[in-house]
Amino acid sequence: MSTISTPSPLTAQRLRRFASRARTLAVVYFLLLFTGTHIPIDPSEVVDVSDKIMHFCGYAALTVLVLIGWEFTIGVLQPKHYFAVWLAGTIYGVFDETTQTLVGRSCDMNDWAADVAGIVTGLVVFSILRAIVHRVAAWMEAYDARR
Repeated sequence: MSTISTPSPLTAQRLRRFASRARTLAVVYFLLLFTGTHIPIDPSEVVDVSDKIMHFCGYAALTVLVLIGWEFTIGVLQPKHYFAVWLAGTIYGVFDETTQTLVGRSCDMNDWAADVAGIVTGLVVFSILRAIVHRVAAWMEAYDARR
């Protein structure tokens, strides 16, 4: 049975700074993603990478950044937090696709499907990385306790 100890004041201060930076990075990345999807493009321009891959990766990265910032702000995330991130991302994906028509771009439901797949992948990747980080932290704590 593992117990969660209260971090030292120095560790708590570092976690608050890291949480602040993670939140800022998520906001900046979100703004870049929004701007990037709303810049008018010439249809004759050739894109070497499928835009579905770009949508998938963009939303997966955004999801991971949001979850990192949130977890370091409030503590261990619960299933309701994961659902909230999925729901917000899914709704934002619809908004993103429909508002692209205002700048002469197309509204593609396949792009939205790639967005949602990226969100789900981001949730899974975060969960796996979080479990690994917590195991390593527990191992390091146990190692330090034996010294």
